[in-house]
Amino acid sequence: MTTRYAIALVLSLAGSCMTAGCGSGIGPAAAGGGIPASAGIVLTCRSVVDSTGYENGPLTADLAIASLTRMELASGAASIPRGRPTTADVSTLDIMAVELMGYSGSKLSDDAQAFAVAEENYNPDGPVDTSYARPLIGDIVTLERDCPAGMRLGRQWRAG
Repeated sequence: MTTRYAIALVLSLAGSCMTAGCGSGIGPAAAGGGIPASAGIVLTCRSVVDSTGYENGPLTADLAIASLTRMELASGAASIPRGRPTTADVSTLDIMAVELMGYSGSKLSDDAQAFAVAEENYNPDGPVDTSYARPLIGDIVTLERDCPAGMRLGRQWRAG
């Protein structure tokens, strides 16, 4: 199963669970990471979204947003609107969309879900739909506003 199909499946299941009123389940940190959270788990900037996803340590929402910021500053701001994301951009977008989806109960959760949906519709693996480029970049900017420490860290990574 490709990442693209996995994302689509998870989005579909998450939407079904929310519609059916499923209770909250095991979050990504408790489940060993990499598994989208069940509806009802609130995402905060310091939430661990993957227990081993960052240099063999925990990936937090702040670190995920820092990765998106660095990607955007490095090449994404130019390559995404043209519909030609680099391989690194595609990887960052796909991974962070999966890691940040499936949460609820906060503005950050809602904004992360909007980013995941825009990323899915943009389809960086191709064929790219450039009509979603502006919403995708806008959703990254929104996530940066939600977690300014993550944005600052991404800028430091790019500068350093």
